[in-house]
Amino acid sequence: MQEFPETIQQAMRASGAAATCLPVQLDGNNWETALFVHVSGPECRQDRRILKRSGSVVASRLNLELMTHENAAVVMMQLEIQTLANDPLIFEILLTPGEKTTHHECLRLLSRQQRLCWFFADSDFRVIRTQQQEIDPEQSVLFDQLAREASAHDSLIRISGRYSAEDALSQIASHYQPRETPRDASDGDSQKEPKLN
Repeated sequence: MQEFPETIQQAMRASGAAATCLPVQLDGNNWETALFVHVSGPECRQDRRILKRSGSVVASRLNLELMTHENAAVVMMQLEIQTLANDPLIFEILLTPGEKTTHHECLRLLSRQQRLCWFFADSDFRVIRTQQQEIDPEQSVLFDQLAREASAHDSLIRISGRYSAEDALSQIASHYQPRETPRDASDGDSQKEPKLN
């Protein structure tokens, strides 16, 4: 894969998302969930350089949390990529398995697959790095548990007629803070070009 598929590029441009996960077929094999991370903007210049040139696997971690909002359950996947020691890349993917069948399918696949593939792209969506990590049995159980708990939570909300994934996402996203462009030591200017990770 030389660049993100056009459908993923279009979806990321339309939503402003810097990371997403989608079911894909890699090398003609079975369907699996993969992570796509768009490392763009001047505030990520050093991160792109490290991702592109590193000869070893860049340490990455996936944290999961179920947020039971009054209008919908939201599963947060937090991606932490250790490019810069004191300023890692952090992205959050918000899944609403009760509304989008794709989101539910992502969690279902993650509970069954044995690996998780990461794809990193530059500002032009050209792939600059790929890597994968094993999914251990405990993580598989957690993915399955989160999908089940989200479904149970949303079922009760639907009965009351209060279900709205959009409202839940809006409230959660309102708390995000931008990452700032680091101070350039050459000219001392501290431009702040915000980018949500």
